[in-house]
Amino acid sequence: MQKGKPMRVTMIHAIAESIPPVRLAFADEFPEAEIINVLDETLLIDFDDQLTPQLRQRMGNLIGYCRDNQADAIALACSVYAPVVDTAKDLIDVPLVSSYGPVMADAVAAGRRVGLIASVLATMRDSEYYLKLAAEEAGTVVEPRLCLAEDLIPVMRSEGQAGLERHLEREVLNLAPDVDVVLLTQFSFAAALAHLQKVSPVPVLSAPHSSARALKRLLS
Repeated sequence: MQKGKPMRVTMIHAIAESIPPVRLAFADEFPEAEIINVLDETLLIDFDDQLTPQLRQRMGNLIGYCRDNQADAIALACSVYAPVVDTAKDLIDVPLVSSYGPVMADAVAAGRRVGLIASVLATMRDSEYYLKLAAEEAGTVVEPRLCLAEDLIPVMRSEGQAGLERHLEREVLNLAPDVDVVLLTQFSFAAALAHLQKVSPVPVLSAPHSSARALKRLLS
């Protein structure tokens, strides 16, 4: 690493909508990093509620590609591929972070009752699993409160930022009386974080912001 050269963090995406939230999160949390975004929309198009061996291999190939292109760290922005990290992290010599790891640790630290918002059933299942795993690793227990809002991605694409904020605000306020913290499980939802933090009576966590903070610690 040349002196003064910024750390290169490569993010792997399955939808284009998760790229602006990543840029926003790193501008807030780790502005000195050089962010490279790699997008493969077929990762989601070909995903049919099941992480097949073929899809795992494709994600593994992308991780290797990023490493070969001088990444100092690699992070996944596609939540359903988080399980690939468990096997791939031992095959490369740079930090590899899933979309879940950092934000789940932050959620467990924030309170026992955790609200989870997702728009994909597989993401909801995986989110609950990784939340409980993070709690187990921290020596505590959590009470997940699940909110599956399958309309959020179509709303984001048809109504833009304002529509996403409006619909997420509704879901957050519905959860708030019964939780200590709300977790936005999908990277694309982080675009609404600033708005939600203003209107929510409980803390709201964004996966890319947690990832940016974790990567800054790992690379410092």
